[in-house]
Amino acid sequence: MSVALLLGAVSFSSCSDSDDDNNKQTDEAAFSDKSYGQNAIDACAKVVNSLTAANEKVGNAKLTTAQSDELVLVLKNLVDNVIVPTYTQLADDAEALQKTLKGFTVNTLTQEAVNNACTQFKAARQHWERSEAFLMGAASEFDIDPTIDSWPLNRSLLLTYLRSGRTDFSDEELDDASILGFHSLEFFLFRNGQPRKVEEFKGNDTYKNFTSISGASELAYAQRICELLVQRCYQLQVAWEGQTTANASRYAVVEKAGLDVVNAKGLTFGDNLKQAGTAVSTFPSITDAIEQVLSANEGSCVGIASEVGTAKIANPFSAGYVFYVESPFSYNSIPDFQDNMRSIRNVWYGSLDGRAASHSFSQFFANNASAQGKTVENAVNDAIEKIGKMPAPFVKYVSTIWKIAYEDDSRTDVPE
Repeated sequence: MSVALLLGAVSFSSCSDSDDDNNKQTDEAAFSDKSYGQNAIDACAKVVNSLTAANEKVGNAKLTTAQSDELVLVLKNLVDNVIVPTYTQLADDAEALQKTLKGFTVNTLTQEAVNNACTQFKAARQHWERSEAFLMGAASEFDIDPTIDSWPLNRSLLLTYLRSGRTDFSDEELDDASILGFHSLEFFLFRNGQPRKVEEFKGNDTYKNFTSISGASELAYAQRICELLVQRCYQLQVAWEGQTTANASRYAVVEKAGLDVVNAKGLTFGDNLKQAGTAVSTFPSITDAIEQVLSANEGSCVGIASEVGTAKIANPFSAGYVFYVESPFSYNSIPDFQDNMRSIRNVWYGSLDGRAASHSFSQFFANNASAQGKTVENAVNDAIEKIGKMPAPFVKYVSTIWKIAYEDDSRTDVPE
């Protein structure tokens, strides 16, 4: 099938974040209504289908030279104006969080510091979740994703570590991703969706089974985990951007930690994607690169849309794995899911402001006589809306439906 070029200007509507921050439910009856969860799952499936169809249109087309050249510019814009800025902001947020926590002891820690750390944590989570549509590259190849974002938190293993009372764990000892990264920090910083009370750090924890653990041990462990998180966030930035004057200090931290920054061909991941279809890239053709971005099984827009619907929501909501809820302590589950969909929207629009850039998938499809582009945009925005209509917090929603309290669901048989 060939795609015919069309001339003429195309207008786009703005989609700000305010269109989907409606995930506050005050009606208690809503927590027993399963239609909200099913609607969200169905909406995610429509995103998968629409993106798959869009990729097939490109893959099956006899692209003209002009169209191929435009897709090269789409990928270049994606790297420069979506991927690198997102990872840079993530690194900024993680760095701010580390600076807030660093140096405190339980005797000097303040409620203001805990509150600030929680705000910075949520900022970092937002930018991480908005990167999950492009997990291909460094996040996957260097195991950054599982290292900083594995869940559910292995509370049993974490308890074993903390019972030792030690605060000097080496990198080699901290090799189990289920007690690292965002969700370990979340446990220490939040309880019941609110910043943890500083008094808890000055005594023992009050969480179920953790009452023998001192806040001093938890604070020290959180500071250590945050250090590792920052290293990995720096790695994401420099592995896509390469070494620059602006990121030289971060590059040095990554080098000192012995972390990889280039792919098997010696390219940054940004250059690898920009040079798709050339001999130096791991992508033999431009359509191979487009498929990886849009609809590969893993590390793509389809990959995260499918994960949100069939795992992040469905495992606890449909299958009753309440322990599988992501972000249960901060009550940030629904914003996390929405930000995953926003990450798809950012890739599609080639921008971070909800407007289509001149070199974007949105513009390419609009210019080439395909209604499939609008189908993708409508599906993504609908998914954000439907996810936002689920009763919040999500952990209470699924706990109500299955009559299982999150802290009482101690299973570890994580669904495949």
